[in-house]
Order: sequence, then structure tokens, then C-alpha cells
Amino acid sequence: MYIVGMTGGIGSGKSEAKKAFRELSVPTIDLDDIAHQITQKNCSGYVEITKNFGNIYLDGNEEIDRKSLKIDIFNSPELKNKIESILHPIIFEECKKQIHKYKAEEYIVIIIALLFETENYLNFIDESILIDCDETLQFNRVSSRDKIDKKLIKSIIKSQLHRSQKIIKADTIINNNLSKASLKKEIYQYHQDLKLRINRK
Repeated sequence: MYIVGMTGGIGSGKSEAKKAFRELSVPTIDLDDIAHQITQKNCSGYVEITKNFGNIYLDGNEEIDRKSLKIDIFNSPELKNKIESILHPIIFEECKKQIHKYKAEEYIVIIIALLFETENYLNFIDESILIDCDETLQFNRVSSRDKIDKKLIKSIIKSQLHRSQKIIKADTIINNNLSKASLKKEIYQYHQDLKLRINRK
């Protein structure tokens, strides 16, 4: 099984790219989805967060108040590091379990927002692709989609590796400055090219 690690900054278009791969029946593992799952009430990430922070980040239903936690994380590098040290090992182990389920597949795509920042996943992916777009477009997409404070968006973008560095590190760059249809076309072409390369090996 061939493993592709897909990354990109917030608002770059990773979710749309994931949809395109799924339309092609390519299995995908999204670390953001895993993070959401493990922080559901009484799941492993939830338990660890409440163990470390008590009920500070719980809402009235004793669920994780994701918006409040997100704001605090990007206003405090110390808290960000603490939360990552709690959740990243759990996410990593769950990702490995999910990879095992797809061992009979020709290839899979793992969506890893912090692929180049954490480097944990670089050892077991076969190649990386970067979904890239201009920073202004990135900012506008997040602002329109999430309706969150513009200062927070800037903090999130700033906390991630700069796109110029990601471009240097990525094996393949897929530009997403245009339409969803254009992105889908790029993904379809990548899929065809990759299958040819895999079959030649």
C-alpha cells in the first residue's frame, strides 16, 4: 500500500481535495476528524483534557467547548504546546490503526495539517502533496467559512509553517487559487499520474 500525506494551511482547500479523492474511491484518513472523535465526551482525548484542565473547557452539557479552546490555544503558545502534547500521541496511534484497515488498498491519502511542522508522519508516508493558495485568499476563505475573529485567523495562519517553506518541502504542489472545479481537475490528474507511477514499480 502506497501512502500519500496531504497538507496545506487553514483555508487552503484540504477538505475539497479530500472530497475529490473520495469521489475517486481513494480511502482517506483525516487527522482533524480523528482529533474531533477523540475529544468527544468520555473519549480518550476528552479524558486527558479534563484530567489536565478540569472543567475549564467544558460547556453546559459537559462537552468540550471547541470554540473557547481554539481561541485560547491560538492566544497562548504555552497552552497550544500543552494541548498538542496531550492529543498528538493519541491521534498518531489512532491513525496507525486506521492505516492498518486499508492495507489491501492500492494507495491511501492521510490529511495532515501539520505534516511538516511535527514531522512525526514523514517516516511512514511515501510522498507528500501540498494544497496551496495565496495567503489573502486563504484568509478570506476562513473568514467567510468560520465567521471567527480576523485577529484569530491571522494568529492561526502565523502559527503554521509559512507556505513558501511548505512549497520547498512538498513532493507535489497543487494550486488552489481558482475554483473548486479546477481543484478537482488537478486532483483527478494527480490520481491518474500516481496510479501509473505505482503500477510501474
